[in-house]
Amino acid sequence: MDGAKFVDVDGIRTRYFERGSGEPLVLVHGGNPGSYWSAEDWAPNLDGLAAAGFRAIAVDKLGCGYTDNPRTDEDYVIGSAVEHLHGFIAALGLGPVDVAGHSRGGYVVTRLALERPEDVRTLVIVDSSSLMTPPNPGNRQWEKEAQELADPREQYRYLMAVNSYAPDHITEEHLDGILRYQALPKTADAKDAWARFYPRFSADLVERQHETHDWIRNGGIKAPTLVVWAYNDPSATMARCGVPCMDLILPNVVRSEMHIVNRAGHCSFREQPEAFNAAVTNFIRRHGAS
Repeated sequence: MDGAKFVDVDGIRTRYFERGSGEPLVLVHGGNPGSYWSAEDWAPNLDGLAAAGFRAIAVDKLGCGYTDNPRTDEDYVIGSAVEHLHGFIAALGLGPVDVAGHSRGGYVVTRLALERPEDVRTLVIVDSSSLMTPPNPGNRQWEKEAQELADPREQYRYLMAVNSYAPDHITEEHLDGILRYQALPKTADAKDAWARFYPRFSADLVERQHETHDWIRNGGIKAPTLVVWAYNDPSATMARCGVPCMDLILPNVVRSEMHIVNRAGHCSFREQPEAFNAAVTNFIRRHGAS
């Protein structure tokens, strides 16, 4: 993916991509430090969102893609990603911004809206089981199955395909990008740290989820909020996560809506980019100035 930029965020060299020149819309991907998720996930969306009038910005989270790893062992918790996102918005002088987060990034942007309401103009939560439930054991099984494939390219293709409605969005260009940053020494370091600290991360995430849900039920989210979910998501399913997210957000956030994307898996924004971009654009145009 062309056009990478870098900014120092409190000592963390951080990669991002941007298109357009309108109001800033920050896009936050899923995954954990060392995983195959990155800002490049948003490649199908950036140009369309720019054409719709946004300054669309996709950022590599802490420890992901080409962004530096957490500086200490204690930083391998999800709250560190929230603080890094706040620092990124401040480093670019962006706030308040429209912000969208996918999967684990959906938790990150929701906590940002709760902890740093001055940063968030509108909030978009996309297929985020990390916001709603304990880590899905099915994902660990898919990772084991992928390891049985000898070719790393095919491992990543499998992991994306098994979480999709259809594999059309899994391009060779996207796989090339994954292979490049997965080959970085810092990615190997992050993977090793993640393996060691995952039990602690998971326990902390579950505790933070309960805290987050209580905060939301007490009216903590002030920003207009759109929940986007894929009807065919194999991991963050509608029944397990999507409907509970609707039941959490809509009764407790005055200006909130839900949009369900049909014929899409976990990466609804990649499988149905036009539908996703249209839903987000329509919501922000109606609520962003209020």
